[in-house]
Amino acid sequence: MYLLNRCFRELQFDETSFRRHTGLRPPEFEVLHEPFAKAWNEYFDNFTLEGKTRYRRASMRKNSIFTNTEDALLFALLYYKGNVLQEELATQFGIDQPKVSKYLYLINKLLTQTLQENRKVLSKLKLDRIRQAIEAS
Repeated sequence: MYLLNRCFRELQFDETSFRRHTGLRPPEFEVLHEPFAKAWNEYFDNFTLEGKTRYRRASMRKNSIFTNTEDALLFALLYYKGNVLQEELATQFGIDQPKVSKYLYLINKLLTQTLQENRKVLSKLKLDRIRQAIEAS
C-alpha cells in the first residue's frame, strides 16, 4: 500500500520497490513509457475516456487523475502485477472503482497497441508477462 501513495517521479529512485511492484526496472519502464505516452496523447487528443469524439483540444486539468503519462502506466502495471485490487487503486487515486475499470480498459487497449508496434522495447520474457497480465485482466 505504501507504493500507491507515491508517483513515478518518486518511485524511480527506489528500484527494489519499483521492480517488486511493477516487474520492471525504472530504465525498462522509461523505454516502454515513450511509445505508450505517444499512444496515450494521441488517444486523448481525439477521444474522451469513454471513447466519444473530442471536438476541442484536451488539456491537463488540475483535478486530473494522472498528472502525467508515467503515472497512468504505473497505475496499470501495479494492477497487472497483482499486488493491488481495483478498489485499492480507486481509494488511492480518489476515484470510484468503475472509473478504475474504465482507465484499465483503455490502458489495456493502448498498451496492447504499444506492444504490437514496438516489439523490441523490452525483452521477450517481459513483453510476454505484460501481455499475459493484460489478457488476464
